[in-house]
Amino acid sequence: MDAGKRRGVTAMKPQYVLGIENGTKRTSNVTEEKIADAVYDIEDNVSVYIEKCVPVVLVRDAEAYSIDYYKDESIAVCFRVNGYMMRMWRSGVDCDMAVDMMCDFFRTASLPDMTGWQCQKIHLEQEEAEEKLCVDGEDFRYFGGRDVVGALENIIEGKSRWMLYDFINGDGGYVNIRRCDNDTAPTVVYKVEYVRWTEEAPIGFRGVTSDAGRLRSWLWSLIDDDILPDPMDECGPFDVNNNFERLVFRFLDEDEDDDNER
Repeated sequence: MDAGKRRGVTAMKPQYVLGIENGTKRTSNVTEEKIADAVYDIEDNVSVYIEKCVPVVLVRDAEAYSIDYYKDESIAVCFRVNGYMMRMWRSGVDCDMAVDMMCDFFRTASLPDMTGWQCQKIHLEQEEAEEKLCVDGEDFRYFGGRDVVGALENIIEGKSRWMLYDFINGDGGYVNIRRCDNDTAPTVVYKVEYVRWTEEAPIGFRGVTSDAGRLRSWLWSLIDDDILPDPMDECGPFDVNNNFERLVFRFLDEDEDDDNER
């Protein structure tokens, strides 16, 4: 993908919030001049963000909502993806570059080219880590280990299609299991994606298995053991950063194609 800026979605009456002084002060009276003043005063502000009140929808279940700039000359584009708070982050961004990115986002909801940026899960200081379970789009507020395995049993029996289990062991992570029926084959297969969040970079594994018993035992080991289990033999590593980049670039590429057609 060519480097450079990509045109975003232009809102009729865009509503933005500018946060300064490390997020302690917010204003909806936003101008490009105020954005520039805040960024160039980053030593005192520590961090500055421009937030879009109606996020930019990238693809289904993925939206971008803010660009944050920090005193250490790092910048982040923040997203919600399938209920997760994520960001694409890079360092070595001077004030001029930050002003350009944030003003582009303010003017036309444009996102910068994020080739080579690092994907990170956002851990909110005020947010306590908690396990989450979602089955076929339904969130479970109260559940235990047996409920997680019960969700898998329903998938095995064909009562449910997929589950997403967000665990907190280590730095946390998630397991996504999806049932895939095939009319041309008698064997049901299960697609599995297993991601661990780490301080440096996320680690991901994905694969396909038809062994429901092994999948059940592996999920129990994730729930019961004090250490995170290794992925199943059927799962191979994948680049979580690159996977998220492609999700974002899918929107950017489609947008660029629309420009070329005009």
